[in-house]
Amino acid sequence: MSYRILIVEDDTIIALDLALTLEEAGFETVGIAMDMQSALRLAERYPVDLATMDVQLARGTNGVDTAMRLRHAFDIPSVFLSANLDRTTRAQAAKARPVGFIDKPAGADAVVTFVETHFAAQTMPQ
Repeated sequence: MSYRILIVEDDTIIALDLALTLEEAGFETVGIAMDMQSALRLAERYPVDLATMDVQLARGTNGVDTAMRLRHAFDIPSVFLSANLDRTTRAQAAKARPVGFIDKPAGADAVVTFVETHFAAQTMPQ
């Protein structure tokens, strides 16, 4: 099964690099969103299994609110990838019930390993 990932990131270079990394690892990226509205539109249009989420997004939106909306409206879990994951930000982000946090800059191997582990845990018998 090919898992579908939505990338929510306001830095185009980082987003494209992440998309390439995930696709080379066998995942499908459904799109790149740079703000909350774009993320919600993509989630409405395509099935999504996981969202990678930056904390700071474009157009005055933030990743915590976006992750909470994706979880509430579409039951899409998020993993936060951010350089701004201090204790206060992590506490705020925890409200979105993320599947985890990855500090940027993160190597491609770290991101792929995290995503693979997340999906493997989802398919394990309880």
